[in-house]
Amino acid sequence: MYFGSVRFFKNLILIAVVILIAVPTAFSFSFYFDIKEQKATIASLQEQLAEREKLAEMFTKNEEDLPYQSLYPDFYAPEGYHASLIKDDVIYLTFDDGPSANTDRILDVLKQEEVKATFFVTGRTNTTDLERMKRIVAEGHTIGMHSYSHNYTKIYSSVEAFLDDMYPIFMQIKETTGETPVIFRFPGGSINAYNGDIYQEIIAEMMRRGFVPWDWNISAQDATAKKVTSAQITANVTARAAKVNRGVVLMHDSAAKTATASAVKNIIRELKNKGFTLDKITPELKPIVFPYKD
Repeated sequence: MYFGSVRFFKNLILIAVVILIAVPTAFSFSFYFDIKEQKATIASLQEQLAEREKLAEMFTKNEEDLPYQSLYPDFYAPEGYHASLIKDDVIYLTFDDGPSANTDRILDVLKQEEVKATFFVTGRTNTTDLERMKRIVAEGHTIGMHSYSHNYTKIYSSVEAFLDDMYPIFMQIKETTGETPVIFRFPGGSINAYNGDIYQEIIAEMMRRGFVPWDWNISAQDATAKKVTSAQITANVTARAAKVNRGVVLMHDSAAKTATASAVKNIIRELKNKGFTLDKITPELKPIVFPYKD
C-alpha cells in the first residue's frame, strides 16, 4: 500500500521542503511583472505563508481524507519533486495544444537554428500526430503534459476529474515516445476562470506526485480571437523579453497557428541577438508560475 510506505514519506518530505523553501519565491515570476516588480513581489509573498500552509495541511491528512491520492498508482514522476535550479539570461520557447502539421514546421526551424524547445501536447488518436510526438523526443526537445481533452469545464470540475484527464496523456506520451513526462501545463494556465476553487489543491497533488507545473511570463498572444500576423507575434515576444532575465514564452502549435510557425525563426534570431540562450525545460528547473491570488 502506498500510504504509510517509504515512498509516501519520501514524497511527503520533498513536498514539505518545496512548500517551506521553494514555493514562496517560485510564484513571484508572472508575466504581469517586470524584473523590479519581481523583486518586490518576492518580499511580499513572504506575507502569504498562511496561504501556503493550506498546502502543508493537505499532506497531514490520510488517504481517507484525500481519496484522489490513491487514484492511478502509476501516475508519478520517476523522481520526487526537485525543481530548484535557476538559470539567468535563458529563454524557454514553449508550444501548447499540438501536435499538428505546424509542429513539423516548427521542428524544422528548431533543427536549422540548433535550438531546443518544449512542447506541451494534448491527446491524439491518429498515427501521424503520434509520430510527431516521437519526433519531438527523438530530436532532443522536451515533451510535457497539457491534458488529454483540453476541455476546461470537464477537467476543472474536481481534482479527481483533473487526474482523470491528465493520466491518459501521461500514458500516451510514455507509451508512444518511451519518455516519462515530468513537466505539465494547465490548460489556460495554473490560475484561470475555471479552476479558482481548486487550483491550489491540484497543484499540491501534482507536485506530491513529483510533477512540475509551468506557466509563462512572455506571451506571443497568438491565442486571441483576433487574428495576428507573424510579425506581430515576433514583436509581442521580443518586447516582453526585453523586460525579463529568465523567460518562458507561450506559443501554440495547433493546426490553426500557421502564423506562429512562420514567426519562430525570427523570434529565435532576435532573442539570440539580445544575448539570450534558448533552451528546453527540464525537471530540475524551478518553474515560472503565476502568483497565488489573495
